[in-house]
Amino acid sequence: MISSYYSMGLVAVIWLVLLWAGTRRSGGACRRSVKLIFGFTAVLLLFLPVGGLRLWSWTFGFCPNPSFPLIGVVCAGLWQRLFGLEVFKPADWNATWLFGAVAGSVLYLHPMLVGSLDLYYWGWEPAVSAGGLAALAITFQAFGNRFGVLLLGALLGYSLRALESENAWDYSLDPLYWIVSVAVVVGQTVARLRAWRRAARSRSAIGAPA
Repeated sequence: MISSYYSMGLVAVIWLVLLWAGTRRSGGACRRSVKLIFGFTAVLLLFLPVGGLRLWSWTFGFCPNPSFPLIGVVCAGLWQRLFGLEVFKPADWNATWLFGAVAGSVLYLHPMLVGSLDLYYWGWEPAVSAGGLAALAITFQAFGNRFGVLLLGALLGYSLRALESENAWDYSLDPLYWIVSVAVVVGQTVARLRAWRRAARSRSAIGAPA
């Protein structure tokens, strides 16, 4: 199950990258035949030898436990590229990136601030970790945010032990998801600040005496 999950996730990532690159080059949506060719290419690339190992084995050494939200984000983007249907609304995307940035920063950086506290340990305590993820999933779902579905997927994967890890946090977070989330949140914040400054300058210019 672990190898199948990882292989399918890697195929989705490669396929999404190929579709994105094809769209950028053509300036519009790819034809169905091209999308299908990209899909077969993504599968074949799994067996590409890199450093004496197949691509999927080589990348497994860098990210052995891709979280379910990360795979969910990739699949949502892939679905939109393939069929033009938006799986996530802007609020869902914002919640996904905000959770990854905040939760990841707390989990991965807290040892540098509070060395005596080990939050990662609680990922091996189902009553705490699974209960906390369930509460978050229910809360997001109650507000109509589809990010809750990704957390439910993480809980399901944890119950099935779909990954090598037995720590619940690894099913909902991983370093790559965290880094991408931080980059997106920082980029969005910078863009909002620039827009706010432009709006403030425009208001000042309008109100300035002739």
